[in-house]
Amino acid sequence: MNVTRVLPADRAALIIPMDHGLTMGNLTGLHDPVRLLEQLLAAGVDGTLLSPGLAKLLGERCRAGGMSVTLTLDYQLWSDRAGELEGISDVFSICTVERARDLGADAVKLLMPYGLGREVTGQVLRLAAEVAQETHTHGLPLILEPLWLGSALPAEEHDEVIVHGARVAVELGADILKIPAIGDAALAQVLTWGVPTVFLGGAKQDDPAALVERIRRGVGMGARGVVVGRNVWQSRDMAAMIETLRGALVA
Repeated sequence: MNVTRVLPADRAALIIPMDHGLTMGNLTGLHDPVRLLEQLLAAGVDGTLLSPGLAKLLGERCRAGGMSVTLTLDYQLWSDRAGELEGISDVFSICTVERARDLGADAVKLLMPYGLGREVTGQVLRLAAEVAQETHTHGLPLILEPLWLGSALPAEEHDEVIVHGARVAVELGADILKIPAIGDAALAQVLTWGVPTVFLGGAKQDDPAALVERIRRGVGMGARGVVVGRNVWQSRDMAAMIETLRGALVA
């Protein structure tokens, strides 16, 4: 599967997602997605993640500006009140791969959360397997994102969970892995499988310098890019943060 539209062959990719509103609602920094997209285009960002609705609204502008679009296909039910994040109790598809292709997506993405009970894990894995077959049929790269969302774990145990989750994602057919920051030994193991791997930025960081250093180390080891949302569009100076991330991506 050709992933170069999402991950350019000549550089590590800087991807700024805008799909958070799908499950988190009207977040600070995403109040005006049209304006935000124009700022990202002006900054030369390589790509974004969009929900189906935003892809319908903004996908054409992304393509015109040379920005890749990865479509988020799944919904995580965090609460019965919009905007509340209590805990994921259900996972389901909100868009087919065929529809994503018709919307002009360059790839599709699913979250693979662990630590939420066997029922949710089963839903996640069944959905990933079904979507992997669809992406093969329709020729779109599949990004899978193994993540631990259970009770906090010591760093070594967390890394082990992510490595195992990433291996499951590879076995299911991931064309790109999207993983949280992990230790060097764990990352080296993931990279041996030859599946292009990018880091996620995660929740807003109080210490963005630590995030940047983790990205720098990971890219130096062979990671293909970074997907950072809240730490960009919720930062005090978004343009400066983008430039800092761009510097970290030069191994």
